[in-house]
Amino acid sequence: MKLKYNDWRLFTYLTKYIRPYLWLLILASIALISNLLCSLIRPYLSKQAIDLGFAMKDLNTIQHYAGLYALTIVGSIVFILLQNYLLSTFGQKIIFHIRSTVFEKILHKSAEDFQSLPIGNWVTRITNDVESLRTLYTDVLLKLISSALMILGILAFMYAINVPLAIVMTLLIPIMGFIIWVYQKFSRKAFRQVRSSVAASNSSIKELLNYILIVKTYLGERSIEQRYDSVNREFLKAGIFEVTTFSIFRPLVDGLFFVALIVIFTMTNLLESVADAGTVFAFIQYMDRFFQPMKEIADKYNSLQSALAGAERLIPILDEPKRELITTVPNEFKTIDTIELKEVYYSYDNSDVYALNNISFTVKKGEYLGIVGLSGSGKSTLLSLLMGILRPTKGNIYINGHDISQYDSSMIRNIMGYVFQNAYLFKGTIQDNLNLYDSSISMDTIIDATKKVKLHDMIESLPDGYQTSVGYLGSLLSDGQKQLLAFARTLILNRPILLLDEATANIDSHTESQIQESIETIRGEKTIINVAHRLSTVQKANRILVLSYGKIVEDGTFDELMQHKGDFYELWNHQK
Repeated sequence: MKLKYNDWRLFTYLTKYIRPYLWLLILASIALISNLLCSLIRPYLSKQAIDLGFAMKDLNTIQHYAGLYALTIVGSIVFILLQNYLLSTFGQKIIFHIRSTVFEKILHKSAEDFQSLPIGNWVTRITNDVESLRTLYTDVLLKLISSALMILGILAFMYAINVPLAIVMTLLIPIMGFIIWVYQKFSRKAFRQVRSSVAASNSSIKELLNYILIVKTYLGERSIEQRYDSVNREFLKAGIFEVTTFSIFRPLVDGLFFVALIVIFTMTNLLESVADAGTVFAFIQYMDRFFQPMKEIADKYNSLQSALAGAERLIPILDEPKRELITTVPNEFKTIDTIELKEVYYSYDNSDVYALNNISFTVKKGEYLGIVGLSGSGKSTLLSLLMGILRPTKGNIYINGHDISQYDSSMIRNIMGYVFQNAYLFKGTIQDNLNLYDSSISMDTIIDATKKVKLHDMIESLPDGYQTSVGYLGSLLSDGQKQLLAFARTLILNRPILLLDEATANIDSHTESQIQESIETIRGEKTIINVAHRLSTVQKANRILVLSYGKIVEDGTFDELMQHKGDFYELWNHQK
């Protein structure tokens, strides 16, 4: 896979998230530089103590430089504490900003985007990839800068002490730069593979655990274990590639240190006099400190490439323009008079195989339309098109004569209520799931909706009433109660169009009759389109469309379709 972003472009892109908190970075940099100065001056103080104190046997001079040495240690401790606090605050604020932005962008992506990429991949973007940037901002970036400054500072002191040896050390820098350049070529590829493997592993784990009851019911642990093992092996291969890349790089850096030692000790002119003992001692200390930041660059460059690989995956999301939810309804849709589909086709992969084929029909205000057909006939796809979740491959959908493709999909959904086949509940209370955490919805509105679906009395019978916890995914409620709650939640929105997607397919007959009674109470107030699995639920509809292999094969009232003795008649008798 070809790199889309080089390191410099990634850095410059990410600076927009630094600007609001630049003052924290500046203060941290001041603390960092102060600590570097304290660290750099210590070998020089040792040199002076040896040359002017020990060599001259001057106790006062030794004590003077020992005191200064101790002060630099105290200074380093203070500046390191200050630097760590400022950097941690700086990093956390940036990551909070980025994580919120990424979550917001993902939340507003189209439904088709979520169909094309597993949920686990999106989770990895928000967690692992963003977390890698926290490491970048709080540790890697400034450590690389401090290491570079340390190298420059050490070279300055080395040149002040002994120019020939300083030149030798300077010559090692381009060699080190070449090693890093070669390493970068391989490391980004390695870390990209690791990031992709993490996303694939997360997706696989999430999918398998979501359906763990099915796995256990069919005793499928062994086959599922084998399936995950193949994903995990890809993770292993990526990890080994990453480790191998780094294990070659780090010894090269260590090798440079020993080369420098050999060069220094062969230049025996340094050891010709006792007077130069301090210089020798200081120079060896500086040389050790010279390679320490080089080793840190090697270590942190490893983390840097990991962070940049994460950033590379985040930038396409961060680059997307912010989509504003349109919560107002334009005047042309204040009242819904007609819904018309005209020669609508839809293909999931833009091929010549259509899930919906030449669909045309009109629904008038207050009409109750039933849609039936075998599984896979295109019923749910049709509702997704009406909601603007999917866009027709060919053809048009009109509401009040206006093509809905010309409007933002969030505006279209603002005039439609949708009840899914499966009731999706969030962790929280019954009230939370009825108003979806919108405190502007009054309790009177909530109670009115629950009374319409015959749910209010059941809720009131609970010890905590509307504040009763529903549990994880509604686990503390029955399937029927969850579906009635989902139906009430849709009625609270009070939208003129009501779409039911096999809303009674997975519930008991008693709950089904409650929903049927609720539909009858709102009939005429709303335009209702009911995709039905149980044909009895659309028996009272004004019209019924029968779909087969993506086409409308029959259209009429219940009595007309029964008299026709076609597909609907066969479906009815089969269910009976």
